[in-house]
Amino acid sequence: MPTPPDEPRGAVARHTTYLPHFRDKVTNSRPIWRIEWGHPGFTHRTPPEPTDDHQPTVITRHWGQAAPDGTGVTWPYLHRGTCLGCTWEGPDRRLTDEAVEDAHDHTHPGWRDLPAVPDQRGRRWLTHVRHLYPDGWLDRGGPIRTVRTGIEKRHKPRAAPGGGYDLAVQPPRKVERVTAISDTLPLEFDGAGAA
Repeated sequence: MPTPPDEPRGAVARHTTYLPHFRDKVTNSRPIWRIEWGHPGFTHRTPPEPTDDHQPTVITRHWGQAAPDGTGVTWPYLHRGTCLGCTWEGPDRRLTDEAVEDAHDHTHPGWRDLPAVPDQRGRRWLTHVRHLYPDGWLDRGGPIRTVRTGIEKRHKPRAAPGGGYDLAVQPPRKVERVTAISDTLPLEFDGAGAA
């Protein structure tokens, strides 16, 4: 669903517009776009500060209507990946994690090509990560990709070293071992056994 031209654009402008309605208990603020709770830039009282560089966040609003993709499924909320440093907004998504990934495509191109690291954070874990990731990546608020096998598989805001997102990666599926036949089969066929 495209944004009307008179509507504010970008995470900072949308959340700033939302705040007076949040405090006004007469107005239903749920259908107004705002930064999603817990994500970078979210505040209850003061407008968020724009960043000097591109930093990812997510905006959300109550929807409760048929999906904008035409499938006919009802989506309770809409989510969009956005940037705290500019007015960029991604497409409408059903899930927060999809919007988080859209935002990272905008703010940190190439993040999908980074190696996934184990979720266990031991003594040398950060040294290992800094060796695998580009110089200064984490210092610039870049995301980290961690393999998660437990129940928690959502992307976590502000959970990476440097304050970026910790993006969950599913472990690769185990491939079943197949036993090869070591004997050579005869290539002759006389047709006698055919019916």
